[in-house]
Amino acid sequence: MEIWAPEAVVVLFLILSLCRPFVKALWPLDGLNWLPFIGLGIIVGIFFAYGFRPECIPLLVFTVIVIMVNVLFRRRNSFRHRNPLGIVCVLILLSVVAVPMFVFSPRINVKPKAESEDTRMVTIQGPRGKNYMLRVYGDIEANHPLIFIVPPEIGTAASIDIVCTELKEKGFTVVTYFHQKGDRRAGSASSAAHWRITKKAYGLALANEKGKALEAERRADIALLVPQLPGLLNRTSGNMPPLILAGYGAGGSALAYLAGENKFFRSYSNVLGVVAIESHLWSSYLPEARNAPQAPAKWVHVQERLSNMQSQRVSHTGPLPGAGLPIMYLVSGRALNSPKGQKPYQAVFASLRSGSGPVAFAAIKGAGPLDYQDFPLTHPLYSFLLPGLKGAKKSKDPVNDTASIISNFTSLLLEQSRSAKTSIPPRYAIHGSLYVESRGLPGFRL
Repeated sequence: MEIWAPEAVVVLFLILSLCRPFVKALWPLDGLNWLPFIGLGIIVGIFFAYGFRPECIPLLVFTVIVIMVNVLFRRRNSFRHRNPLGIVCVLILLSVVAVPMFVFSPRINVKPKAESEDTRMVTIQGPRGKNYMLRVYGDIEANHPLIFIVPPEIGTAASIDIVCTELKEKGFTVVTYFHQKGDRRAGSASSAAHWRITKKAYGLALANEKGKALEAERRADIALLVPQLPGLLNRTSGNMPPLILAGYGAGGSALAYLAGENKFFRSYSNVLGVVAIESHLWSSYLPEARNAPQAPAKWVHVQERLSNMQSQRVSHTGPLPGAGLPIMYLVSGRALNSPKGQKPYQAVFASLRSGSGPVAFAAIKGAGPLDYQDFPLTHPLYSFLLPGLKGAKKSKDPVNDTASIISNFTSLLLEQSRSAKTSIPPRYAIHGSLYVESRGLPGFRL
């Protein structure tokens, strides 16, 4: 009920205002006319305090309409003479917009940690005045395996706070980051732009170029921040614990390509493997040649201009990640749908089945593309609108399942690494229905 408190207050204020004609005791209370205005202020405050809450938008629109009607008609009609049937209809409409808001309200009232006993923040100066805020989960003095996570484009580090906390509870030290300026919140215009890239970059060259630019940006972040990890943990580069590199979206794609580069191996010998979460390997797509039909000589120039006006397409004919560190791709259950649903993941399937190097593929069948972040708990509406495999049952604890899959993959690599000088976390049960494939990883299981 604590999470519902602001929304419940708004609904109560609207009910009191609308039911005034039916309750004689409320007639003298002229201050009730201000309740919709106060309710509007509370709804706007919810967006500032808790971020974008799409389930509250219908109530926001409803409240604005109620205020407009009250202002327009208050001189012509006293509230006592309002049509009772009309008021009942408005109350029914209020329930229609309010019930989904409560159904899809956050399951947990959690905000990203600033700094506490087991979570601290560190600022690192980047190029051209671009500052990075690194968030460290866990005791840096303990000899725990280390996980460095490149945050997703949608929601950034704020949307994986619970995932990182779960990993910390499972015996890891976790480091992630966000940009001090320009951090994208879920529901922002930039988040919508990233979603359009995901939907279009496997087919259209323009969207694909934007996806490649994101991968290059994340690669630059990794090159800057990974060398900072020894200093962050008060250790020397030769005394670092085993390291798993995990990345969401473009960050996972950048890590997958880095995992196959010899220079990367030589620089970071403590890296055991890579986890790429909802990553699409946009760099493996190349523009298709434009096929201009034959035309008379005098029409060639016009035909070329018309051809150039058409959207150029791409296909996954470019290089896939090379042999190197073990890579696990963790993707939405949507990838297990019909071939149409697999299209954004076609490069991942190609890397699994025809690429080089040890690779694994995992998908929680009921998980949607945003369910490996905190969104099932903080924004349940996203999980409802973006489901996983058709007909698959959703996990009862998807955020913990995400942490368990990363933890279990790390435990597997630690078991296979003879040089690992740290305790191996136990395996954890996965609540959701899991689909896995692997190649070049003997004994792979989650």
